[in-house]
Amino acid sequence: MGQERYHSLDAARGLLMLIGIYFHIIVFHYGESWLGQVGLATHLFRMHTFFLISGFFSALVLYRKGHYQMLDNRFKRILLPLITLAWPIWILLIFGMKFNELRYENGILYSLKQSLFQYIEEPWVLIPWETMHLWFLSFLFFMSLFSYILRNRFSNNFFLKISKKSIQLIFDKPWIGMLVFCFSYSLLLSALNKFEAQGKGGWSSWIWVFKENGLKTFIAFSFFYFVGWQMYHFQEKMVRISMLTYFKILLTFSIFIHILNYSLYYLGYNNPVPKFNTMHRNFYGLNDDKLDPNRKKQKVTFLVNMSNKDVMPGKGDTAAMYVCILELGEPSGIKMTDLGNDIWKSTIELNPGVYEYKFRNGLYDNWGGEPDGWENGKKLDLGGCGFGEYDNRKFKLENKDIMLGIFCWSECSDCSGNDIPFTWSKEEQKKEGYEVFLVNKLFIFLMNFLVPAYTMLVLSFFIRFCNRPSKILKYVSDSAYWIYIIHLPLSFFIPAFFHQSKIHLFIKFIISSIIVSIICFISYHYFVRNSFLGKFLNGKKFN
Repeated sequence: MGQERYHSLDAARGLLMLIGIYFHIIVFHYGESWLGQVGLATHLFRMHTFFLISGFFSALVLYRKGHYQMLDNRFKRILLPLITLAWPIWILLIFGMKFNELRYENGILYSLKQSLFQYIEEPWVLIPWETMHLWFLSFLFFMSLFSYILRNRFSNNFFLKISKKSIQLIFDKPWIGMLVFCFSYSLLLSALNKFEAQGKGGWSSWIWVFKENGLKTFIAFSFFYFVGWQMYHFQEKMVRISMLTYFKILLTFSIFIHILNYSLYYLGYNNPVPKFNTMHRNFYGLNDDKLDPNRKKQKVTFLVNMSNKDVMPGKGDTAAMYVCILELGEPSGIKMTDLGNDIWKSTIELNPGVYEYKFRNGLYDNWGGEPDGWENGKKLDLGGCGFGEYDNRKFKLENKDIMLGIFCWSECSDCSGNDIPFTWSKEEQKKEGYEVFLVNKLFIFLMNFLVPAYTMLVLSFFIRFCNRPSKILKYVSDSAYWIYIIHLPLSFFIPAFFHQSKIHLFIKFIISSIIVSIICFISYHYFVRNSFLGKFLNGKKFN
């Protein structure tokens, strides 16, 4: 790593942005397949490492050129591109998303025509309501601003001195340093009550600072930006970090985390994130009753009266009711049986535990928000049977069958106004609430503990293998900014051509990825690299 250019970090930043292209293709088209697990794995390090490197380079600009030049650079290279390019990218993205939606059931020409007509029929779609995948630019600018304030006003702050020493431990005593790094980040996410840095949305809003979840995401990624900033003070030590050492650390930490995770699932606790709960239980082999014969499945009967609400088909072929149990992780839920007289019933076998659920009017394949067929959460909350962030119904299943209902739609009573008793007392609910609260915090802690370890392993990989000048890696690094900006509309548009094809989804993914990559690189090479746009994004033109 030379003084003039940090080749390994340049390469890492560029390649991490390019990985984002394939991540988005997977998430938006093949997320339910095994490819979804691959895409999910990149969430353990991609943006965290990117923000850490960004913090390092921001500190480099400040210490080499001064405070004013650092802010001027961040304004010209980050904020201005966001403001000027968001609108044209939004228009292209709306076209690509509409085309993608229509292509599942329609021909290419019809889908193209309707995608264009939406601008006339629904002109409000021309307004860029969100920053889309460019949200990170908004975050980076504000991180730079706060870093400037901290450096200028609080340079002798006790917290900054302690954090600097903690970062030094990562290089001098990596086992202790990484334990502090991992513990600090997972504790932060537990305090924020956030299962992953980028979860639950809000971060792509223009006004994310006024959205609770957007602000939490900013704080989570700022942690890595701040670590990267402090790492600049130990740049000479970074050249000596051992990839093998950080691999050993990750492997060792992983063993302990899996032991704790397994223990929680074995004791019957559920991860509050349904997809992780199902995935982890399958991985640990804990989705059956073999390990604990006293925890045999029991029958739960759900009953709902729809006399005050018309039953709708939703996205299905026929009108029907569904019961959606959060812990099962299926947004479409389980179809109920029409008993006549507006009564719908479903009986399901479940393991003992605490469950959240709602009735859903019609078939929907996503969690979405109200209405989308969901019961009215506010009414359930006012009635006393709505719990948690989404005002879900809730019950506790022990070692006996239970019946829930007959509930009136969106009510805690039957349709005659008679109360229906809960399955356990308010005192037990309160006790259970404290226990669930603590267990959820522990799950958050465990889910995020390894993220810094993955980040440092990725960083050490690039420092080990990409620390020498390379024309190819430099070209990739130079092009990554533009390619990431332009890729998302293409990530919807190109794969849509293959929606009705019978070829294997992995082949679809490979072909789509190659075509999107070729278009992005060609556009950069011929229209951006040696143009005013290239200078606008990178500060100079390249031959």
